[in-house]
Amino acid sequence: MELPARPAGLISNPASGHNRDQFEAIRARIDAHPGIHHRVTHSAADIAPALRELAALDIGVLAINGGDGTVSAILGELLELKPFARPPLIALLPGGTANMNAGDIGVRGSLPRAVTRFCQWCEGERNTVGKLTQRSLMRVVTDNAQTARYGMFLGAGAIIHGTEYAHREIHSRGVRDDLSLALGTVRTVWGVLRNDPAFNRHVAITLTLDDGPPAQYDTLILAVSTLQRLSFGMRPFWSDEPGAIRLTVMEQGCTRFARTFFSIVSGHPSRNAVPASGYRSHNADRIRLAMRGKINLDGELVDVAETVAINASAALEFLRL
Repeated sequence: MELPARPAGLISNPASGHNRDQFEAIRARIDAHPGIHHRVTHSAADIAPALRELAALDIGVLAINGGDGTVSAILGELLELKPFARPPLIALLPGGTANMNAGDIGVRGSLPRAVTRFCQWCEGERNTVGKLTQRSLMRVVTDNAQTARYGMFLGAGAIIHGTEYAHREIHSRGVRDDLSLALGTVRTVWGVLRNDPAFNRHVAITLTLDDGPPAQYDTLILAVSTLQRLSFGMRPFWSDEPGAIRLTVMEQGCTRFARTFFSIVSGHPSRNAVPASGYRSHNADRIRLAMRGKINLDGELVDVAETVAINASAALEFLRL
């Protein structure tokens, strides 16, 4: 299958992780390609006008050069505003600090290599055979927010403290991508095993899936995502239930934590990964969390006073190169 030769659009956030020290070279490579309409955003207010301009140009492919937060902000606006008669094919470039979304459903390689690969695809026959996949986003509404947020990963419990540690000790030293997330994950697991109060902080969460009954858990780790592969190859979801949103709960006091945790994230949960041992995995299209504390939404920490409503968006189509 080949796409018609409609123009491609690209939106860049020059303040994203890898863009900060490479953006001028990246911009020069993109601007040398006349078939790519490039828009640079400097704040969230720039996103909607950029999308409208690209929609008026009838682009068939929309590339996003930024981190997970940038991707979710742009795709959230795309889903809310609906500026396109039909959503374009989406290509994610790893321009941010962590790039979890691009790692699962985007363009592979370092940012310069990914940009080159995308430009070459645009210049060529635009073959999509075996290169397309669909994902939904999560539409997230907290009780104290005026508008919805969008994301592809949400975490709570010990994930929050691992995120704070990564921002403070890892990202500040210039370590990015999967290595930074791997270091943060290992440090979090070590802190839980040592019962370090900086990491082993659990949170009471009442969880409701679709139209099911609410269930309360003393939650050590909550991971919710529409991705299949998280950072450095983690695949922590194993339910075969229907639903676009995947969820795993590890309860405080779950048994054989280290061994079971690493079996779960490797995609091969051990026999101990069962509810009786404190490990649960589900799929759903609608999730409601009653909790008090923080959630990590695509790397951004968000305060929650009472509730979080999570709904799967319409699926978008992504180009994997």
